[in-house]
Amino acid sequence: MLKRQAGPSLPSIVMPPYPFHRHLEPRRSASAGLVLTMMSAIALSGCALPGSGPSTAQIVEQRKTETRTNYAMVDVNDAVLSYAATRPRESLVNRFGAGPRTSDLRIAVGDVVGVNLWEAPPGSLFGSNITAAGFQQSSGGSTVIPPQTVSGDRTIAVPYAGRIAVAGRTPSEVERQIAAALDGKAVQPQALVTIQRSTANSVTVTGEVASGARISLSGAGERILDAIASAGGIRAAASESIIRLTRNGVTARIPFDVLIENPAENIRLKSGDLITVVREPRTILVLGAAGRNAEIPFEASRISMADALAKAAGLNDNRADANGVFVLRYELASVARRFLAAGNPLLNSGEYIPVVYRFNMKNTSTMLAMQRFEMQPRDVIYIANASGAEWQKVMAIFQGVASPALSATSIGISAAAATK
Repeated sequence: MLKRQAGPSLPSIVMPPYPFHRHLEPRRSASAGLVLTMMSAIALSGCALPGSGPSTAQIVEQRKTETRTNYAMVDVNDAVLSYAATRPRESLVNRFGAGPRTSDLRIAVGDVVGVNLWEAPPGSLFGSNITAAGFQQSSGGSTVIPPQTVSGDRTIAVPYAGRIAVAGRTPSEVERQIAAALDGKAVQPQALVTIQRSTANSVTVTGEVASGARISLSGAGERILDAIASAGGIRAAASESIIRLTRNGVTARIPFDVLIENPAENIRLKSGDLITVVREPRTILVLGAAGRNAEIPFEASRISMADALAKAAGLNDNRADANGVFVLRYELASVARRFLAAGNPLLNSGEYIPVVYRFNMKNTSTMLAMQRFEMQPRDVIYIANASGAEWQKVMAIFQGVASPALSATSIGISAAAATK
């Protein structure tokens, strides 16, 4: 058996000591710092993240507390839309009626009244010249009596008829009274009585008009727009003007542009009416994860949910929760009763009930419903953040905190390497 002969041994190679630990320590420190930075960022994110409002889950959870119900949550569907369509609209004609077609103005003390007299030929009572001061003879056996102010005894003077009681009577009643007083003195006498100026038969127009005034009613059946025009018209834009009509202690209101669009709302006025024009911009607030947070004005008498969102540039693709689009409104109790359960305690909270309407924009039918959902002044549209947006905030905070630390660590490593 051959035995392997040992050859000369190779010299052992001894590697000079290399200070790996000097370069490893900065890296180990950097890793530890990185971990600490991440932990701090995540801890910070768990404590308090910046936000523009509650999340969808929070809105759902916060509607009830242990002691009370804060607001009603309603998912918008076809049934809710049909109920909302029954919302009573502000209407002057429904509150006061259109007004009489014929004038029922009555003469009052202090009114200025004019009287015209006629008689048939060959009557001579008014057919000859009348020279008494203040009288004017017209051809055809007629006489124009100068305007008179109804005296404190409620009468006016009529030639050959004496003192005629007129206060509290309509012009047509006074005409018949004068004709009866002249019967037998004139041939088929006739009279025409007009109220030329009245302090009692007047309406007052005030507020945002060119010149507030008291306007006398002529008996022609003046309407609201007639009185506003006599006061010089409105000063604000039509979409920002509200008309308030007060009659016998009852007040109703209507937007000016609705009054223009619906002639039936231009009702006849009655003596003592008060018309107040108020500048009240009608707006909607859009908040949360919208394309832009904004106050949306009513540029028309009506605006839909779809219109309002479009004016706010829609939903923010990077933040919005399409399942968390809400309309916050104080809804009329008469409307809310249509879709809330009978035992809901909110139904006993008064004329207006806090309601949060929820839209799921992932549902195509809901997006179609948005075109039929009519917004109301002072509504608030709120779009919640998606859950993924919260993680984006965590990462943004992490990057903001970690980047300076990583930069400092890199500089430390480079400096350590350069010194060796």
